[in-house]
Amino acid sequence: MHSKLPRYLSKVFDRSSDMANQEESASAPATASSAASPAAADTPVSPKPAATTVAEPTTSAGSASPAAHPTPGIVPGLTNEPIEVAQHDDSEDDLDSALGEGDSASSTASLTESILEYRTLNGRTYSSGKHGSDKYWGPNDERQNEAMDMNHHFLTLCLGGNLFLAPLKDDIEKVLDIGTATGLWAIDMGDEYPNCEVIGTDLSPIQPTWCPPNVKFEIDDLEQEWTWAPNSFDYIHIRYMVGSVSDWPKLFRQAFRALKPGGWIESFEVEADYRSDDGTLKPDSAMIMWRDLFLEGGKKLGQSFTIITDDVQRKGIEAAGFVDLTVKDIKVPMGSWPADPKLKEIGQWAQYTLEQDLEGFVMFMWNTVLGRSLEEMQVFLATFRKEIRSPRTIHAYLPQRVVYARKPETA
Repeated sequence: MHSKLPRYLSKVFDRSSDMANQEESASAPATASSAASPAAADTPVSPKPAATTVAEPTTSAGSASPAAHPTPGIVPGLTNEPIEVAQHDDSEDDLDSALGEGDSASSTASLTESILEYRTLNGRTYSSGKHGSDKYWGPNDERQNEAMDMNHHFLTLCLGGNLFLAPLKDDIEKVLDIGTATGLWAIDMGDEYPNCEVIGTDLSPIQPTWCPPNVKFEIDDLEQEWTWAPNSFDYIHIRYMVGSVSDWPKLFRQAFRALKPGGWIESFEVEADYRSDDGTLKPDSAMIMWRDLFLEGGKKLGQSFTIITDDVQRKGIEAAGFVDLTVKDIKVPMGSWPADPKLKEIGQWAQYTLEQDLEGFVMFMWNTVLGRSLEEMQVFLATFRKEIRSPRTIHAYLPQRVVYARKPETA
């Protein structure tokens, strides 16, 4: 059940006319013939993931409830060992993303017009301070939403086609997805657990109306006091909230309160710090400038972009009272440089996600927060784009971390 690939991909590709021909192969589990190296096609094709096993918990205070199925795992090769570099030919350099803007739009008919009042900065829309933080650095318009859809896909690939790593039972009843964004994780979770209520929350009403009947979305600010009743959820999923949380310990404390005894929390985060194991990422690289941009902007906003370096997830989850804690570190390659076909595919999807909306990822920090010119930003992005399209000369990856833990039965 957990080895299936996401079912939403046909909806994602409907948004990108340039990828329409890949819709059927990407929205269903791949056959043996589709498991060839992604470099052979303009758009990667998802192979069926191999079964893996997650390590035993690193911290224990009592035995965990038995799971009804084996715990899913991360794709082999993405953990701490160096990633083997592929031999590239000239045709693989300067890989174009070939992703265009779609014509579909999310609707939120049940919300009042005031909720839809976004801020507009440099032609891009952002969540309004009237209904949440005005410090969130990412846009919420269609172009960025398409990037978030692709982001969900490659993160799911990193977990071997799975939606989570925590050892959940098949009979869970209620799940909360904090920072649901375009809602695709919640929709996939609702498909996988049709008898479970799945609730996704976000600052922006950018979720689709097509979703399973057991899935619903709510506008909410995770920074405020939660109104969920204590002991309500079997599982709380928190993913990619880097730069969005000013008080991580409070977030984990509120999640602890909202979970049922024996329930699980899972935090999946990234650090804006490109690295290489073979010295191909130079100190003057645009990828290093990317890190410095978010570090400097984050300090001005009072938001952390060093979640992994500071061990924020582990410390906060342990301090909140969780037990049976497991930490899994992941290296996500940027681009097509890995030799392993599955890792190459993940790297290509990571590249495609960025190239879908490079401006959207950096514009708020670059111009609104740090006051730098848009002309300088375009020069920077041209260099950055060239670097991530250079698999023969730069072998960069982004560190990511998954932490999951259990609320004690006696809590």
